[in-house]
Amino acid sequence: MLYLVERFSQLWCADKQITARLLCSAHAEYYTQKRMRRRTLTPPSWVPKKEENIIEPIEPSTRVLLHQFIKLQRRVDTPVIRANPYMSLKAPLCEIPEETSSSEWTPESNRVGMLARKIGMFPQWGVDGTRFLCTLLEFPKNLVISAVDPETYYRISMVGRRKAYGRYGARWRITVGAVDGDPTKFTARYRATFERHGFPVKKHLASFLVTEDAVVKPGTELHVCHFKVGQYITATGHTIDWGFQGGMHRWGFKGMPARGTTKSHRRIGAIGSKGDARVRPGKRMPGHMGYEWRSIPGLEVLRINPEKQVMYVNGSVPGETGEMLLIKDCYHDKKKVQYPHFPTFSYEKDFEAETKCNDDDDSPFIYEDGEFFARRLFRSLAFTDVKDLCGLRIYIFHFLLKVCIKSGDSILISLNHVVKGDVACQVSHVGDHHPRSFTCFTRRLLAVSAARLPHVLLLAVFEYLNLKDLSQCMRVCKHWWTVLQYPDSSVWKRLARIIIPDEALNDPCLLSETPSFKDKLRAFCYAWNANDSSKNNYLRSNGFTVHRNPVAQSTDSIRGKIGVNSGIHAWEFMWEGPLGTVACIGLATKHAALHCQGYVALLGSDDQSWGWNLVDNQLLHNGTQICPYPHINNPPKYQMGERIRMIVDCEQHSMYFEKGSEFLGIAFSRLPPVKVFPAMCAVYGNTEVSMVYIGPPLLG
Repeated sequence: MLYLVERFSQLWCADKQITARLLCSAHAEYYTQKRMRRRTLTPPSWVPKKEENIIEPIEPSTRVLLHQFIKLQRRVDTPVIRANPYMSLKAPLCEIPEETSSSEWTPESNRVGMLARKIGMFPQWGVDGTRFLCTLLEFPKNLVISAVDPETYYRISMVGRRKAYGRYGARWRITVGAVDGDPTKFTARYRATFERHGFPVKKHLASFLVTEDAVVKPGTELHVCHFKVGQYITATGHTIDWGFQGGMHRWGFKGMPARGTTKSHRRIGAIGSKGDARVRPGKRMPGHMGYEWRSIPGLEVLRINPEKQVMYVNGSVPGETGEMLLIKDCYHDKKKVQYPHFPTFSYEKDFEAETKCNDDDDSPFIYEDGEFFARRLFRSLAFTDVKDLCGLRIYIFHFLLKVCIKSGDSILISLNHVVKGDVACQVSHVGDHHPRSFTCFTRRLLAVSAARLPHVLLLAVFEYLNLKDLSQCMRVCKHWWTVLQYPDSSVWKRLARIIIPDEALNDPCLLSETPSFKDKLRAFCYAWNANDSSKNNYLRSNGFTVHRNPVAQSTDSIRGKIGVNSGIHAWEFMWEGPLGTVACIGLATKHAALHCQGYVALLGSDDQSWGWNLVDNQLLHNGTQICPYPHINNPPKYQMGERIRMIVDCEQHSMYFEKGSEFLGIAFSRLPPVKVFPAMCAVYGNTEVSMVYIGPPLLG
């Protein structure tokens, strides 16, 4: 026995690999687990708790005094980075970072990220009226907690064994904390992480992998200007937590049939009764929906407010309002960051250079009123520096070329002052002046936002804009939109006099249903389209009446200028002349025919049009006569000169008519969800048809 033990020990020392194979079981196998367990929102039991309700024997008065002392300490420890230290009187929100390494940025460098809170979504507008739906992100007091080198990260962490020396080389782990918390609500083990370094307790922690040249020292506060306007970022966070959801909501299933089904309308149906008769892995079934990590790359930064630590990004980010997100640079090839603040933003080194961006025309952003804006973003501009009678500067959109402001009986246009990309129109008053009253005005109001100008001044400016520019002005702010809502203001009156022919404005009957000038302009925009008509028709000079030439064996049609596919719309038709054998009004798509041989009802001859023949009171569609209309016995014939109102309800996909404020019944239902145009077809020579758009119906 002793001989066997001695022999075994010699074999162990001679070849450990052979000994290990001898001691290993013949049936031992190693498997790599591929399918994870069911995901839950409850953390595992072995994870140390973060929060703990600590009850301290402190009197209520002492507790109130302690909270007051903490607030006072936060006020005393005010940071020194301001949005604009020369103009702003508010306390800034970030301290000067400690001195960092003087290494320069390279395309292979990876900077540290930051923690942000999703505030919500808010639209921004471009200088050309383009709408950008932006997400507002707040960066609440980001602080670098620790910096771990790759060797230590690989040794102390299971995740570090995979990420410390990954496919892109060695990476440092930088831990960032955000949102100051109450120390009495956290465990002693969690507080020790901050107390050993003298840092305030943070509610949220996150780690980022950075290159060695981008390491930031612990204790450095990260500012929102760590990112630049115009660069692209990547936002990572949890999606909205919907809880347990069924297959229709979670995966978009159609569900079971609506009829012939009992209590199974929203079930997913069979899940594996054929074939192998088993449920295959990955089968889409009801379960927990949402609250998963998602990254949205390529979000452009459009605006930064350094004073409030708020950033505007173009697009949506994962998570609900109030969710914490991880924000870092985007590394896609076409959207990779170029020459950022490296390794992070420093007030002494970078702030002065950032504020000089207005002098550089190639800079993607400008600095104004304590904020950084993208150049293509509209700003709430202000006019200041009111020193004398000729010092009033009005900043308006770049497309405004001529501004005329009336002051008493005098008018003067001056376009000799241009301010770096913005049009500044210097207005001076000619005639009798009142220096005393004007001086009081300038003393009382030294800076007024362009969005808060009085309506009298705005109306004077808007009078010199066209319809396209006015539509962009209505999207700027609510105040401008309210000013332009007056239907009989001087703005719409002037445009109506310019655009609408005098023959239509002077006709007492043609536009009687459109009392305001704004309604008349809208009706003219929806009138007959001379470019979308048969060659045998021509449009009269008033713009609302079409005349058919006397051509034999021909049916001719015409469509309106603007089609509709949403909302409720009403048009008023009036036939001024004999009807002939065919006189139809109705709807047609852009693919419907405009001319055919013979005397036939062109509207309703195919599946692209729907018409009502006023001669025999028949509804026509797809080449067939559907039924008589109106739906009454012995309907009266149309009399020349009567006004017929056609109403199209795109929400209900239906169309009906009214005559003399009398509802005639539903003419067509189940209209397709496509853009349709008002149309008419006629065969009688020298007949005329007028059409006026009156907007949403008031009767019926």
